[in-house]
Amino acid sequence: MADVETTTGTAAAAPDAPEKWDFRDAMGRFASGVTVITTHDGGVDFGAAASAVSSLSDEPPMILICLNVTSTTAQAIQRSGVFAVNVLSEDSAPIAQRFASKGDDKFTSVPFERGHAGEPLISGSIAQFEVDVEETVRGGTHLVFLGRVRKVTSLPGNPLAYFRGSFGRMEMHADSAALRAVRDYVVGKVTDVSVPLDAEHIAGQLEIETGRAFSALVALANEGLVRRAGATFEVEPVPDQVLFDYYSAKFAIEYGTAVQTVGKITPEQLVELRSLMEATLEFVRDDVFTDAEGWIRTNNAFHEYLVELAGSVILNETYKGLRLPALELRSISHSTKAPSALLEDHAAIVEGYEAGDLDLVLRTLEAHARRPRESRTEGITTV
Repeated sequence: MADVETTTGTAAAAPDAPEKWDFRDAMGRFASGVTVITTHDGGVDFGAAASAVSSLSDEPPMILICLNVTSTTAQAIQRSGVFAVNVLSEDSAPIAQRFASKGDDKFTSVPFERGHAGEPLISGSIAQFEVDVEETVRGGTHLVFLGRVRKVTSLPGNPLAYFRGSFGRMEMHADSAALRAVRDYVVGKVTDVSVPLDAEHIAGQLEIETGRAFSALVALANEGLVRRAGATFEVEPVPDQVLFDYYSAKFAIEYGTAVQTVGKITPEQLVELRSLMEATLEFVRDDVFTDAEGWIRTNNAFHEYLVELAGSVILNETYKGLRLPALELRSISHSTKAPSALLEDHAAIVEGYEAGDLDLVLRTLEAHARRPRESRTEGITTV
């Protein structure tokens, strides 16, 4: 590790040199990501927020960082010869603010692991670089550390941004739109898990760039919805937690709708509700789905009608946007068992509506929302 101090002569600044505050204001208009630089020296952890981080070379992999010469973290890096770069995620502004301030307790309540030389690797970072210092250069008020990257870790997520003294999020409209479109495609239209997903084909179907479709599939692999298989991807059975999240959203919509509609709907609507509930009965016998697709179709019609009772187009579209039937077609293959509680819940919901008993309807909806998690524990699939 070499220390090199550079100078540009001793002459005073040129007459037309910008004022310090003008220079800072102009640099503040350059948006950047946010990192926390960490090291470990003498049994003590050091860390500082920094945006002056850059790739230097990819062969060999090298990175450079800039820290003020007065920074205790910079001084510790000089002694230890190692540092880590933790690229913060978009929800990590509190961590950035903590490490941008002075104090000895920066790591309190901040979860982290240790790197190859003991440097803290902050949990939740979207990228981590473990670096050995190869050269140190003094430039004005800062030290520039040039280091060789020994290990790199990349995780899903979006970066925290820094612009004009404030932290924020980077809006990547095209990428976000592509991810939403591909997720909707995989969740809502793909029911045959034996058919590989090809980025080029999906891009053509959705009229987006192939590269964006591929990146979206990579993101869905991180979510557990698909599995990467070389250049293509395969649909995974729906992870339990994904299902639970969708059912939580379903419950929230139906609960709110019940509060608005119980005791306020017409006799004709009550007749239709009971008819839709009874239509599900023929697809279950002796706690077994006799026709899984028939059950999913009629069950979804019953639940959609509960939401339609509110008379809100936006609410209806939001509920349909969950695309629960497609998810259920992929999850019900885990088991053909159908617990009798499903039918009992449906009957109780209808009885509550008929009696104008809001408490009964809400209690039953809460119990119904717990069925998926309970049945997964017992090895049963519910929808």
